[in-house]
Amino acid sequence: MSISKLADKAVVFDAFPKVESDNQTRSEKGGVLTVLLTCLLLFLTWGELSEYRKIHNEYQFTLDSSVDKTLQVNLDLTVAMPCPVLYVHVYDASGQRLHLTENLKMIPSEFSTTKANSGKTVNDPKYLQEIVKAASGQPYDEQIANDMGACRIFGSITANKLASNLHITAAGHGYQSNVHTDHAMMNFTHRIDEFSFGKFYPSLVNPLDNSLEVTSKAFTIFDYFISVVPTTYLDKRGNMLMTNQYAVTDSDRTFEEEQAMGVVPGIFFKYSLEAIEVIIKETHRSFFDLLVRLFGIIGGSVVTVGFLYRAFRFAWTGGKEDPNLYAPVHNLFRRV
Repeated sequence: MSISKLADKAVVFDAFPKVESDNQTRSEKGGVLTVLLTCLLLFLTWGELSEYRKIHNEYQFTLDSSVDKTLQVNLDLTVAMPCPVLYVHVYDASGQRLHLTENLKMIPSEFSTTKANSGKTVNDPKYLQEIVKAASGQPYDEQIANDMGACRIFGSITANKLASNLHITAAGHGYQSNVHTDHAMMNFTHRIDEFSFGKFYPSLVNPLDNSLEVTSKAFTIFDYFISVVPTTYLDKRGNMLMTNQYAVTDSDRTFEEEQAMGVVPGIFFKYSLEAIEVIIKETHRSFFDLLVRLFGIIGGSVVTVGFLYRAFRFAWTGGKEDPNLYAPVHNLFRRV
């Protein structure tokens, strides 16, 4: 059977009513309305396609059932004090204390309020040489570090999964040390470029990232009270990532030197683990759902605009088909 015969038979089963061409009247109003409707449909279709491409997250809360005994802590911050006088420790609820000064990278730097910066290291070869030594874990000239006046502390550590206190203090203040930091050198002004727990996942927001705290007093205590929430992230391909997110509140206290007896100045990150786990799942709208919405938009728009057009025409003519009554509308569309 030829294609033409199949087409003739298909006409018999056409379920859509047709209007004879002799009964169709093409008007300027109809043409303008068609253009406007086409623009509207293109706009709505673009919006649906943009929404279809977006990734959405679904959140589920449950009790933390993980058996991990350790917690990864990531930090990248700069303190306005030389590296040789700074100590970093973690003291957890079990009484265990970890001395982390050797586990983290401590790089001499100049303090900047905007981003991690090495200042003089770029232009002066002697500063560059000492920075390279510090970054590779080799001994470096402490006098140069003192001249630069700041210290960038960064890296990742593994601590017990317990309520803990990660703190940065000055030598001779808080722990026994052969060195006692001169009070004139003490300034715990700091900028946090990153502070997080576990691995990074898309759209993760760390509240302390890109934060800055400034003080002009030597004996200042910065406290950060952090609630860590275990988090499981599932992407749209089913890959699983075990990590954490957190909420934080902060405070600071300043003491005059004569009032600072027994006071340990420094930066203290006091964190605890929540018993609730958050499960985040990536979701993506199905292609079938996109088609259904597009068909609904196209069909609904055509029917609605056609109904409004007929209602307007009926109201304008008072139910009569007097062509002269359309003259104002014709003139309006000609101006447009």
